[in-house]
Amino acid sequence: MTLNKYLKIGVLGGMGPEASVAFYNRIIKLFQQEQGAQYNFEYPEMLIHNIPSPDNVEAGVEDELADYLLSSTRLLESAGMQLLAIPCNSAHVHIDKVTKAAQGKVMNIVEETAKVIHQSGIDKVLLLATKSTLKYEIYQPYLMRLGIEAIVPSASHQELITRSIMSVCDGSINNQTRNDIAKLVAAYSDAQGVVLSCTEIPLIIGQADLCIPCFDTAEILARATYEYCLNRN
Repeated sequence: MTLNKYLKIGVLGGMGPEASVAFYNRIIKLFQQEQGAQYNFEYPEMLIHNIPSPDNVEAGVEDELADYLLSSTRLLESAGMQLLAIPCNSAHVHIDKVTKAAQGKVMNIVEETAKVIHQSGIDKVLLLATKSTLKYEIYQPYLMRLGIEAIVPSASHQELITRSIMSVCDGSINNQTRNDIAKLVAAYSDAQGVVLSCTEIPLIIGQADLCIPCFDTAEILARATYEYCLNRN
């Protein structure tokens, strides 16, 4: 049964749970603000699968994660979901496998973010990401194709970023966490912009806290998913 004209959105979530909730809320806000959604039937059908996946913040992204993602893809599509989104940057190390396995469209947070950065005219950005995202250089190929240079934080700064991400995951985030990340970004004076390339980081800090343009990958993915859901382009 189809309740409205929108594509049904499946979310490969739980990486981490707070980021998945925030992604859902962003989609809802877009429908409220831009489609005037008010009644239940004016929102798209959405199904979030909270995947109990292996750690992909500190331990690295192993083959086991691919199995979880592919299983989730099958589950969501068997439930009728037509458009899939993964609000986790680190998991995009397996985006090609998921895209190949899926019957419908799979949004790519890295590709969408690279396009937005390119459109801004900025060509040198600082990456705030998990160790896994940096280890597997998930962003670099997409950015390089568009002539954008990526700055990777120092080892000591990366430890701070990791602790900050984990503070979202365990619910211990506080104002000091926000201040620490803002100071870290300010230390990279050659960066023209900063990419919040972990979907927990926008739950810590945003544009109002920073002195250079920031690219919120969670917001970019939500916007791209919303637009595809509407236009099926």
